[in-house]
Amino acid sequence: MTSQVSFQIVDVVVVVIANAVNLLMLAIFLSRPPGWRRLEYVLGIILMALGIPTLAAIALNATGGRTWWAIVLLVPLVLLCVVELLLDYVLKLPFRQTWLLGPYLGIYYLAQFGLIGYAFWVGKVQGFVTLGTYFLSLLATWYSYSRVGHGRG
Repeated sequence: MTSQVSFQIVDVVVVVIANAVNLLMLAIFLSRPPGWRRLEYVLGIILMALGIPTLAAIALNATGGRTWWAIVLLVPLVLLCVVELLLDYVLKLPFRQTWLLGPYLGIYYLAQFGLIGYAFWVGKVQGFVTLGTYFLSLLATWYSYSRVGHGRG
């Protein structure tokens, strides 16, 4: 019974993370057209920090003997956070104007689909809420690119 309750907490945390990622991406893309680079930078750090509790959820799911989906669906988000940290914050590469954009977007969409899949695994309501925030972030992506073009403005 105790582990069941713990897994429910892990699942709630993961669904909150999934929606936070989508809402942070929405805010990041909305901050680009007015040129709020400082805000975009801080939101990106918060987004990357979500990799830490996601990694903890992976560890708890793995050590708790949960199905492999509970582990695999979360790995791309952790990978995305590491790649984002390296490319944008450590190396400060303008990778969005290079061939690296393709692999980066591949990881990004794998992370998104993994989070949506996990949320649906937890429950239909959680899945549809997460899917909704994902579509909102997609609208913000379109808005940003229609206003500032490709890259970081």
